[in-house]
Amino acid sequence: MAEVSSADIVPSAGRRKPPGRLGGLLNSRRRDTTVTAAACLVPFLVLLAIFQYFAIGLMIRNSLYSYSLLNTNFSKFVGFGNYTEILHDHLALQSIGVTLLFAAGVVITQVPLGLGLALLLNMRRRGAPLLRSIVFVPVVTSVVVVTTMWTFIYAPSSGLANSTLHAVHLPELKFLTTPHQALPALVVMTLWEEVGFSMMLFLAGLQSIPTEFEEAAAVDGAGSWSRFWKIILPLLNRTTVLVVVVSTIFALQAFAQSYIMTQGGPDGSTNFMVYNIYTDAFNLGNPGYASALSVVLLIIIIIVSAVQMRALRGRR
Repeated sequence: MAEVSSADIVPSAGRRKPPGRLGGLLNSRRRDTTVTAAACLVPFLVLLAIFQYFAIGLMIRNSLYSYSLLNTNFSKFVGFGNYTEILHDHLALQSIGVTLLFAAGVVITQVPLGLGLALLLNMRRRGAPLLRSIVFVPVVTSVVVVTTMWTFIYAPSSGLANSTLHAVHLPELKFLTTPHQALPALVVMTLWEEVGFSMMLFLAGLQSIPTEFEEAAAVDGAGSWSRFWKIILPLLNRTTVLVVVVSTIFALQAFAQSYIMTQGGPDGSTNFMVYNIYTDAFNLGNPGYASALSVVLLIIIIIVSAVQMRALRGRR
């Protein structure tokens, strides 16, 4: 009988078995999936590069020049002259302060209000889906429609707000016609419009938390507040970061409220940065200076968002 060596029974360690028909089929499907994903992503990436990154690069380039929209042949390189002018422009500095104050007011009130609504509407009760839809409707409503509606609500004599105050024998408010009330009035309107978006994000985060955690804590004797503070809130950390950052970015880019409702007044109390950029570019005909203001706004958004993410992620 012929002697059988161990090499005939056990393949050598360095020798790999060639893939069979199933392995080839799996590799082919992976390639097809990769090609399909790339084909779907490439058009989006091209549009993103053209309308986002190219536009940002063009904005930065324009901020270094002084030119006019009326005379396209005139273009003068001024370097950082536009940025230096911002430091001496009272309206520009005022718009930065107003925008930061508005964003702080919106975020500080919108985040806890959205979380509270999400906790309330997370309960599986009859009518909860309808209430969620009602709260979310302003989010998908045109901002022009919303601002126009709230302009009538805030009307000094015949508006719904003052009519309601008069009906309950309270003094009427001036809302959009006084510097001390105009910005808080815009904050309230923005909350009504955007709180549904924060609520839906928090609601998605709450529904992703396994119920076993809360049930185990309840069995151990933890109360509702203890379960919220020690279990729910830490598990919502990522969602909270997202809500805070997105809400801040939206607030820093506010425009329609100032453009439609107050035109930056009274006394510049609602002169948001985007409205000021619009005024400099199209009303005053200085697009180079407006581009410099846009770059400053972009830098503010990046810095504020980075600080928020670092501070909130550090709490985990």
